[in-house]
Amino acid sequence: MYSLFSKFRQTARLHFLRFSSVATNSSSSLTHRFSSPSLRITSVQLKEKKLSIQWNNSNTVDLPYVFLRDNCQEPESFDQVARQRLFNPAFTVDLNIRATDAQVNEDGKQLTITWPDGHHSRYKSTWLGRHCIGNTTMSGRLPVETVHWEGDYYDKMPRFDFEMLLEDDRCLLECLLKVESHGLVLLENVGTQLNQVKRFCDRIYYPKPSIYGRGVMTVENKPNASSLAYLSVELSLHNELPQYDYSCGLHILHFIHQLSDSAAGGKTRFCDGFRVAEVLREKNRAAFDLLSQYPVQFVDVGSDLVGDYDMEAWHNTIRVSSSGEITEVNYNNHCRGPRIPSILVDKIYEWYAAYYEFSHLLHSPDYMIEFRVQPGQMTMINNRRVLHGRSAFKLQDNEYRYGEVCYMDWDEIRSKARVLMKKLSLTL
Repeated sequence: MYSLFSKFRQTARLHFLRFSSVATNSSSSLTHRFSSPSLRITSVQLKEKKLSIQWNNSNTVDLPYVFLRDNCQEPESFDQVARQRLFNPAFTVDLNIRATDAQVNEDGKQLTITWPDGHHSRYKSTWLGRHCIGNTTMSGRLPVETVHWEGDYYDKMPRFDFEMLLEDDRCLLECLLKVESHGLVLLENVGTQLNQVKRFCDRIYYPKPSIYGRGVMTVENKPNASSLAYLSVELSLHNELPQYDYSCGLHILHFIHQLSDSAAGGKTRFCDGFRVAEVLREKNRAAFDLLSQYPVQFVDVGSDLVGDYDMEAWHNTIRVSSSGEITEVNYNNHCRGPRIPSILVDKIYEWYAAYYEFSHLLHSPDYMIEFRVQPGQMTMINNRRVLHGRSAFKLQDNEYRYGEVCYMDWDEIRSKARVLMKKLSLTL
């Protein structure tokens, strides 16, 4: 009887995973932007400063010789275990180096280049396809497109079965990619036992410590709290830990006990800060520029489990890359400090007007979703993109809210995803 039930439960999880995958995204995200194993070199041509490579998909790429020599993969140039370069090209490679010969081997799967000193460099076609100049982003992000969302996101939100994430590498990879692309996913069937956040973190990496705790922390109502999150007042939309110079990348929250559905208030709110920032840029470019050009002070002073603290950091409300891509939204009115940069003094009213407009857009029903996260559900949030908050509530009778929360850094999340890609033969 037990084995039959276990088999049924496993089948149900598989159906849940398939449904989630179909409902939210196609499986193409697992291979997007990664070179195909079928990529082959059909021909090469030696040019003055570059090697021209013709692919079997009719595309052509020109790679500078100095780039190719710098990235030689041979054991004399590249440690095969540490996967790190063994030399400094500034002292060993002529800037104007030119290959003396280039041969296509193994039915187009490998390229061999001969250099003036007789050294040979071999490159796999898949390596060349992936590392072609310009064929990558400079952010370190995972290879998925950013998907913006608005106030109708709840029904579209990617959902994953918790136990499947712990058991299935492909499921976990898909989840990490969805967090990268969408910024917010929901894990279901987590149960209401303690330490589920730790179980999930152990699958990836260890949590990021903070002034509120060294790992997994509890969220519950308590008097004389060091954070408004422990009270019943309304929490406007915000990021976690903007008072840190390097704020956390991911915010994970598991509800173990929650208010009843009939209770007033206490619902969680989410908003895609990237989408709203884009809306502001379209509607009022001057306001967008003010928020993206001038930093804001964030402070947090108090005492918690790890002792007294006095935190301060400065961040632009909207951070934009050199190419104009929005990379961060830093918004937390609760711990926004009073100081302003001197360069902003003469523009203070313009800045406040921009801040007000952005705030109203963030809290608009057009862009914000609100729902009561149920016991046994876990949220994963890109903390530098998706803002979260909560409506005020009043505890009645024996009601209480209790959950476990932790922070993680994007570096470890993305590292885990890349390792899984390699394990599943989805990348080199």
